[in-house]
Formats: sequence, C-alpha cells, structure tokens
Amino acid sequence: MSTNTVIEQNIDWGFLERYLAERDPHFARHWELLREARASLEENIIVSRGETGQTIASSFAERVERLRYQLLHEREEVLDGEDFRAAEMLDLLFARLSGQGDRTPRRAIQVVHDESVAAEAVAQLEACLDRQRPLEDVLASARRLTREHFAVSPTVHGGREQDQAGPNGSTGWRVLVYAPLYLSSYCVNYCLYCGFRFPEKVPRRWLTTEEALEQAQILTNRGMRHILLVAGDYPQKTDVEYYSEIIRAIRGQFPVSLAVEIAPQSTAGYAALVEAGIIGVTLYQETYDWQLYQHFHPRGPKSHYAWRLEGLERAAEGGVKRLGLGILLGLGDPLPDAKAMVRHAAYLKERFADRRIAFSLPRIHEGPADFVIPHPVDDETLIRLYCGLRHAFPQAELVLSTREPPSLRDLLAQTCITQMSAASSTVPGGYRAGAEAVEDQDGGQFPVVDRRPVEEVVAMLRDAGHHVTWQVPEFAPVTK
Repeated sequence: MSTNTVIEQNIDWGFLERYLAERDPHFARHWELLREARASLEENIIVSRGETGQTIASSFAERVERLRYQLLHEREEVLDGEDFRAAEMLDLLFARLSGQGDRTPRRAIQVVHDESVAAEAVAQLEACLDRQRPLEDVLASARRLTREHFAVSPTVHGGREQDQAGPNGSTGWRVLVYAPLYLSSYCVNYCLYCGFRFPEKVPRRWLTTEEALEQAQILTNRGMRHILLVAGDYPQKTDVEYYSEIIRAIRGQFPVSLAVEIAPQSTAGYAALVEAGIIGVTLYQETYDWQLYQHFHPRGPKSHYAWRLEGLERAAEGGVKRLGLGILLGLGDPLPDAKAMVRHAAYLKERFADRRIAFSLPRIHEGPADFVIPHPVDDETLIRLYCGLRHAFPQAELVLSTREPPSLRDLLAQTCITQMSAASSTVPGGYRAGAEAVEDQDGGQFPVVDRRPVEEVVAMLRDAGHHVTWQVPEFAPVTK
C-alpha cells in the first residue's frame, strides 16, 4: 500500500473541513494551512521523499501541532467524540509531516480517566492505600520490590564499594543523588499555589550562561553528576535557544547528565534540547482533574490542560529517554490523581517501551500568603502513595525532593526511593561555594525542609546499605 493511500484512508479531509467550518472561528486561515500542509506532504511523496521535499513538509509540522492544541484548548469545556476524532487526524498529519510515519495518534487525554487502562497496576496502588492493610506490611513489600529491581552488585563500581547491611540486615539498592539548578524565577503563569506565580511580589532572577556555569561548578565540586535544570515559564527570557545554550555549556565543561523541569515544549523544541544534551524531562501534571486544574491555573500558558498533559509524549517523540511524572499533593483527592498518573505512565510505557519512567510526589507544605491548602495530605498517605507506585510500577524510578523533613526522607529512602536531591536551593543563583555555605532560600519556589548537607544525606543512604550513585545508570555511574 502506498503512503499516499494510507494518508487518504486515515485522514478524512472532508470531515476535517466540515469540523473546522462548524467549530473553528478561524476556519478560513486554518483550513488554508491544512491544504498547504497536505499539498506539501503529497509533493514530498511525489519527489520520492527526497531531502528537500522532507524539509518542505516538516516546515508545516509544528504549525499543525500547535493548531491541534489550540482547538483542544478552545473546546476544553465541551470536548466530544468529534473533537477527539479531529484531534487524532491532525496528530496523524503532524506525525507524517515530521517524519514519524504512521504511528498511533496521541490519546492521553482519553486514557487517563479510562478505568480499563492499567487496571492491575491501579489495583496494586489502591491496595497499598487501604488503611485496613497494616503500614508495616506495605513498607516491607515495597522494600522487597525495590531491592529486587534496583539491587546493585559492587562489581558494577569496580570494587570500590562493598555491600553493606541495610534495614533488618538486608542489602540495599542504588540511589541516585542529584541537585536542581534553578535558572529563572520569572513566570507568566498565575498558578494559585506557586511562589513563582506572576502576581507574587518576590525578588526575580534570571541566570546568564556564565552564572549557570558558576552554579554548576559548585554542584560538581560537591560530587553532583546529575543536575535538573528548573525555570519558570517566561518565553521572553527562557526559550529553547536559551536552554540549549546553557545545556551545551554545562555539558562542555562538566562530566554531568542533565534533565529539565521547564514549561512544556513542542516536539521540535524537545528534539532541540535532546540535541543539546538532555536525557530527561520532568513534567508534573499537578492534578489530572480538569475542573480542579482550571481552578488552580486560571491564567497563563499553563492553563492549557492538553498541552501540558501530552508534554511527556512530545518529549519522548523528540528523543528524551527519561520521563518524569508527578502530581502536586494538596490540590485534590490524591487517590484519583494517582490512579490517573498510573494510567498515564502505563500509556507512555506502552508507546515508548525503551524509555525510563519516574514518579515524584511533591507535597504542598505552604504556599503564597493567600493560599490555603485545600486537601492536605498526611505523612502516612504520602508513604502509602510512594509504596503504591512501587507496587504499580516495580521498575520505575521514585524521586524524593527536599520538600520533606529528614525523618520522613530517611524512612522513604529505606523503603522505595531510588533518586533524591540533597542540599537544594530553589532560588536562581542560590548555591554558595565553600564547605560551610548555606544555600539562599529567599524568593524560592517552595520552602526547602531538609537542609542537611550533601555529606550527611549520603552518609544516611550508606548507613541504610545503599549504593550511592552520582549519574544515571545509563551513563556509567560514579561512586564517591
């Protein structure tokens, strides 16, 4: 079957024209774009998919991708089967324009609330959250699964590290220690819970490439070999070119792996970041409940639910190898959000079987002065959620930040965590050189609760029997 036949079968151009004419106030302009994109793609086929033809066709790809999300956003309150059908056809067109061929259309927006998806994994999560099940049983089971899937032979580290006795005499597992590096606190979003939201009167800072390199130097001097680059959403200051320049500069000077926790990018944008040198993307949906999502994100680009939801899918299509999901605990009922996140992860893993999945459960302890946490989550629920994710996804990375107090971090590190930050600052330029330096926390995105120095966190992990690694396993872990 020719490629042209596949296009005609899978994309109903007559339906798309009628759909846009009925539901899109910008029908004339958008239909002209689709007509030109179709002609470009068909011309590309006529010239036997030569390099020039492919370049012409791909020049329309990002515009078609943006159109798809614009239509989903404009009709979020009334989405129906016709909207989803149009979205799938536009995604098919985008895939072919961008050289991805005949892949299955994106369907995350339908999947995350489909109770038939990942039913067994969701059941494992729910079982851990059942308060009738003793917490000690849940902890023991999660510890066993983590040890089973993340235990490391000391020979992996060239014999530099020996097995140690962990809890109850057991051997631990590998734990990656990392640090966030905040590049900018400027943000155009109005997220009600965030210290970086646009209306907040906080000191703002944006790092130059040279300043980012200075911060990276401090972190690498502490042993860090995996750095998470973080920034608010402010396109005038933090675009793909800005991130790419910093990524290339850091990678050029330091033996580190890099991931990003930034505003969602287009597929082409993520591909550019991969080319620059990132291996991972962390993108929290915050809440999968659409109505709650709209309430907590009233203005700004982040108000676009579908654009954020499918960000990790675009990242994977752009070549990102490690995909980090998360929900912000405190916004809504954690169980339905966690179930939706498990479905989302299962969907991503099915589509991108070779990608590494990671989960994080950031919890709101305090927010801006006028923000009241609507659904506080207690310690036991947080523990059960992490254990539930270990049961639902035994091979997933579980990540824990310095939002939580030392005692709770220690318990979770001894139970199921495989990646944790240490001595973090959530302020751009917040790291200070010197052994006795105290990180700047004034104007940070959220309060850092665990302020122990890196050495103390590492000592805790080793006392628990773990193998401390400083780079992701795919990048030849280095022990210290």
